[in-house]
Amino acid sequence: MFFMTSLQHFPLGAPCPDSPHAVISCLPTMADVRGYEEKEPRVLAALQSGYPRFVVHAYIRELKAYYLRREGLEECAAVLIPGRRATQDLMDHIGPGVSSLRVEGGRTGDPAAGDALQLGAAAVSGDVYLVHWAVDDGDLSQRVRKFVQHTGCGISSRQAEDLLLGHGLRTARFEEATFAGNALQQVETSLAEQIGCRATDVLVCASGMNAFYAGFRAVQELQQSCGRTAWLQLGWLYLDSGCVLQEFLGKAETLDCQYDVLDLDTVLARIRGYGDRLAAVVVECPSNPLIRVCELGRIAAAVREQGGVMVVDPTIASVYNVDVLQHADLLVTSLTKYAAIEGDIMLGAVAVNPQSPYYGDLVLRVSGFYAPPYPRDVARLAHEMNAAPAVIEKMNANAARLCAFLRGHPAVRRVYCASCSEQVAAIAKGDAPGGVVITIELAGNMETFYDAIRVMKGPSFGTRFTLICPFMYLAHYDLVTTASGRAHLAAAGMDPELIRISVGAEDYGDIEAVFAAALRESMESITGT
Repeated sequence: MFFMTSLQHFPLGAPCPDSPHAVISCLPTMADVRGYEEKEPRVLAALQSGYPRFVVHAYIRELKAYYLRREGLEECAAVLIPGRRATQDLMDHIGPGVSSLRVEGGRTGDPAAGDALQLGAAAVSGDVYLVHWAVDDGDLSQRVRKFVQHTGCGISSRQAEDLLLGHGLRTARFEEATFAGNALQQVETSLAEQIGCRATDVLVCASGMNAFYAGFRAVQELQQSCGRTAWLQLGWLYLDSGCVLQEFLGKAETLDCQYDVLDLDTVLARIRGYGDRLAAVVVECPSNPLIRVCELGRIAAAVREQGGVMVVDPTIASVYNVDVLQHADLLVTSLTKYAAIEGDIMLGAVAVNPQSPYYGDLVLRVSGFYAPPYPRDVARLAHEMNAAPAVIEKMNANAARLCAFLRGHPAVRRVYCASCSEQVAAIAKGDAPGGVVITIELAGNMETFYDAIRVMKGPSFGTRFTLICPFMYLAHYDLVTTASGRAHLAAAGMDPELIRISVGAEDYGDIEAVFAAALRESMESITGT
């Protein structure tokens, strides 16, 4: 029944799937996308859920309000952080003298009363902390929000639901299928089989960004101890991955970016030019959103020669479709995509290559920085992962056919996908086409196409239902709306109007039909016919 209804127009704020824990809420028109980015009340009011690092879930808002009332902090703004380590990281990031953490609970400074302390944190339920500050402190609000967004350490909607239930604020939890056995062991074992390592080499994290953050901090700590301070980013990293590199490096550390990952000679020359200063090279393979596949093997060999650490994120194609651990010291990935095929879980994972010369150091250090996943999220993921391989196989086949269709369509100027890359064979598993994500540049009008197409519209990918988003508008609105930003995108080879497509497992004929109709409208809007 789901596949019969997933190719349709969804109203603003509609979750997909129909679950309170859906991580995708629809932004059906470009006017809604702009309204979301510009914080229009009509759009924000419609989003009761959404991508969790960007939209505060209704359950979390309710729970936060309850704790603020209970603690006598109604005049404060706050976030909820699961775990003392993540909370301490946040307080340390804000800085000593500005923040204070209290384990037993209760107030830690009263910003509204003129206390010199600006940010406080207290344990409010088990290992959950309420981090609070004066509601009118916009700068502090921004700093806290960005930390939680970049590090992926916020509380999950399922944990909030359970706490609301425990406090008597709800009478029942949402019923959903879950794995009945040892879910964490099941997920680790399944991931290890896909990644090509042992289950003990895999660490499940609270989100994909938390996996990236934990991996980054582990590498940073290791390489700082060796006096290595030079970091190199290859390609256009996902927004928050890039922000972690920009905002969490120390004063003595440097970050360089090489956007063209296909210019192998330049990439290798830059890596070798660092010598013993090289700390790490970070790359998405394939990249997001242009789905480029670099010559990972040769790049990794050059990094190893210089004593650097190779960090690889294969999320765009997923560990189900590509084998990259052999070329990485550290693999980081989101499990919200592909593994969580229903689109209702926020989790991630780190895997350490047992053949890496840094194996022991990285295993020890990563475990000190990650935020553990909530057990109910893991139980739901273990259930979905049982069906994931077969569903992904169907999605891969649909993506290959849609790619061929789009390449031959006059309304499409350019198509990017991993299966079209010359390098994908070196990392692809068997005949896997390299994932389900396709990015297109249109010859027709992008806004007309986006508004017209009958699919779910929002961030994320790798779901069993087809999904599109105007990626640059959602990830880099500041760049697409300024002349200088658009110039920066042009220099990096990015079309700000590109559309990223995640192909689902619906009947292929139905998928092609909805794309054909929207592409026809996009062309008619500029030709007048």
